[in-house]
Amino acid sequence: MNFKTKTSLSLSAAALLVLSACGSDSSSNKSIAPEDLPPVPADSTVTTDPTQTDTTTIPADTVITPVDTTTTPADTAIESGSKIVMPDEATDIVPAITIPKEEGKGLLIDDFEDGDNMSLQGEYYWYDYNDNNGGDDGDGASEIMSPVGPDGYKVARKSDNGTNYAWAVYYALDKGEYKYDPYVGWGVTLDTEVDYTKYGGLTYWYKGGAHIVRVETSDVTNYDVHMMNMKASRTWTKAVIRFKDLAQEGWGGVEVDFDPAHITNISFQAKGNKKVDSLLIDNVYLQDTSEVEKDKADMEIKDAVIPEVTIGNIAVTNPLQAKAMKYLNKGINITNWLEEDGTVFEGKFKFDEDDVKLMADNGIKSLRLPIDLDQYATNRDKFVADTTGTIALTYDDENLFGVLDAFDEWTAKYGMSFVIDYHEYDNGYNTKTATNAKYTKMMAEVWKHVAAHYASSAREDLFLELLNEPDMANGKVTSANWRKAAQEIIDSIRTVNKKHTLIFGDAEWYSIKLLAKGEPLNDDNIVYSIHTYEPFVFTHQSANWTDLKKVKNLMYPYDKEKWSEFSADFGVTKDLPKWYKDAIFNYNEIGNKEYILNLILPAKEWAVKNNVPVIINEFGAYNLKTDKQSVLNYMTAMREISDTLEIPLTHWGYTGGFSLFESTDGVKGTKLIEGMAEAYGLDK
Repeated sequence: MNFKTKTSLSLSAAALLVLSACGSDSSSNKSIAPEDLPPVPADSTVTTDPTQTDTTTIPADTVITPVDTTTTPADTAIESGSKIVMPDEATDIVPAITIPKEEGKGLLIDDFEDGDNMSLQGEYYWYDYNDNNGGDDGDGASEIMSPVGPDGYKVARKSDNGTNYAWAVYYALDKGEYKYDPYVGWGVTLDTEVDYTKYGGLTYWYKGGAHIVRVETSDVTNYDVHMMNMKASRTWTKAVIRFKDLAQEGWGGVEVDFDPAHITNISFQAKGNKKVDSLLIDNVYLQDTSEVEKDKADMEIKDAVIPEVTIGNIAVTNPLQAKAMKYLNKGINITNWLEEDGTVFEGKFKFDEDDVKLMADNGIKSLRLPIDLDQYATNRDKFVADTTGTIALTYDDENLFGVLDAFDEWTAKYGMSFVIDYHEYDNGYNTKTATNAKYTKMMAEVWKHVAAHYASSAREDLFLELLNEPDMANGKVTSANWRKAAQEIIDSIRTVNKKHTLIFGDAEWYSIKLLAKGEPLNDDNIVYSIHTYEPFVFTHQSANWTDLKKVKNLMYPYDKEKWSEFSADFGVTKDLPKWYKDAIFNYNEIGNKEYILNLILPAKEWAVKNNVPVIINEFGAYNLKTDKQSVLNYMTAMREISDTLEIPLTHWGYTGGFSLFESTDGVKGTKLIEGMAEAYGLDK
């Protein structure tokens, strides 16, 4: 973009950023949503994103009024009532720091010393935008402001860093009616006639809130630009970003290599709800390739450490154990379809009988169908909101049973068991609704409706899974609250269907630890489930919706001969969260079968103690960029663990990023991945 008028631009959200929560290769959604959304690993440490610092302490040079949506309705245009009051500039400013001038071989994009909104490249200007310009995804209520000069144009403001001016933005983030995370953004258009291949990195100084720095290229056409998260800093801090460390944000689905030759913009974003903050930036500078920091040897090449495993009695005499081993082993999930947020069946099959036949012909014994059942309760929200008790749930039975009955028929025809998995991808069940009796009643009524439909079915290999990974986006619903709700759902189902076996997993993404702490539920026809994706740094490396999007080359199992002293060889960057770095630096201890076995063993010990069956109905490795033999080795390890502990397995993924089958278009399967039959034991 080359804007020839000297004005500050406020561009539409639709023109600059289209956020999407399209579906995924995962049953767990930590955040925004990509083509392949990650399963949150069972029993992983879940920590708040360090880049999203809670800014309850506002910088000293910022005066901002709190967001108050009670006085500013979400559907009211921001211009009708500002939430932000910018501070007046001080007459005398005592520098808190003196930042150095950029005098290297690189290119200074802007030092703001002219005080205006035009960069040093000439008629290329600073602009901003927000989420309140409307569109199919709703209208946000966020606001962003910068100082304005006497002529009405936005300008830089006086700085306390030893220079005359810095660019300043003040913002209030408010979700309003927007469907996804609220956002504001600002940036500068670059002169595309410049040869940017000379440059290998970006530096700038900043003070203020957590933000995302983005280096945009013309190669990215879906707004999923290359970026890096930056932590909040209340003192002037130099940001140093190597182009090689940039990664796409991850929700767009199409991965594009970063090519500096095609740089068009440098921009920034702030995200989050009910966050009020500011940011000052200065000395935006492109580093010459000779100035870019080189990789350093920062790891040791260690021997593999294989933990000891002590396996005691694994016998479960409950007949349900034999039933689970017969019907729920060597299973598969159909993903990237009916579990996705807002996706409902309307008569068109993305997967059909041909897919079921292909699975069965290749030795798959069980099909788990993730589907958000309450999306077919046509008055769900009115029912939940009703306080009179006079509203009854109504259902779109034509589509609900149109899809369920079809898979019921096809799986029976080809000798596969069928699991109906209530999979709330919209995170409707969360910390708020978990304490809402009407929401629990809604789930119980929905299940009662489905269970009644199949009450007359003679199939003993039809299973009803109560709710996949309760509060799957955040994992904050307590086990006690979920178990209380689960028991109500069970009791509701049993009023109409006492035959079919139920499947229950605990809170925190079907946590092993929580299951092992609890007691069996009050029903003698339940199979208990756990999920595991450990070691997570291996199974989710290169997954572009996670913090591991740049991680690569991790093998399975750990191989000392293939290891490196350079963490950069495995895609470790400065902004990779510490717990992931620690896992990679200690991969010699976790990259083995015994490590996984020890994590799963407490679930089996609990099952033996309580004489009930336990299964794993989600596991797998994202394999689009991972070494193929390592994926097969991982699958072999999981199958051997399954055989050793007599725990049935169901793999997450038919096609897509987590896949057992190759496909021509990423959707419809064509053939089993070479070597997978042996690895998963499908030839037995």
